[in-house]
Amino acid sequence: MKIKADLNVNGNSRISPLLVLKPEETIEHLALRFAALLIFFNENPVLDVRADDPMISNVSFMPDLLVSDPVDGILIWIECGNTASNKLIKVARRTKNCRFVILKSNVEEGIKTREILKKNIRGYERIEILAFPEGEFEKWTEAVTQTESPYVFGEASIKGLNLVLNQTPFDIQLIPC
Repeated sequence: MKIKADLNVNGNSRISPLLVLKPEETIEHLALRFAALLIFFNENPVLDVRADDPMISNVSFMPDLLVSDPVDGILIWIECGNTASNKLIKVARRTKNCRFVILKSNVEEGIKTREILKKNIRGYERIEILAFPEGEFEKWTEAVTQTESPYVFGEASIKGLNLVLNQTPFDIQLIPC
């Protein structure tokens, strides 16, 4: 599956970068990446960071999305869904000066991730974990996968998604975990 969306978010319009379902990726992960793209819309996140990108050369891992600046380096490292604990721990330790955000499909998974980070990382509080409320992620995934050319109109931020996606209205308040 490929998604190339027409986005009108936070008063700005543009065509999204192409989101392509990778062979090892689930539809749910793609839906989370699309949500993260909208949440960080104003920061212009990069969806497909290349392994040879100098921004991540000292990290040894690839983010799901990345917001960077040529002068300041990595500004926001974004992970979506299920991510190996080892990766989360190492990335958190190697990216101490950037914002680190994890987007989860439900609160239960967010709480589990928070507990893992709490046990393994000093300063774990700086890592933001956001989760979809009960039942909302399933509706979101269904709307995202209806077409390869979705239309989005509305507002999105770290607090939530208040928008219309493919004629389906959403007022999702993300839950900090």
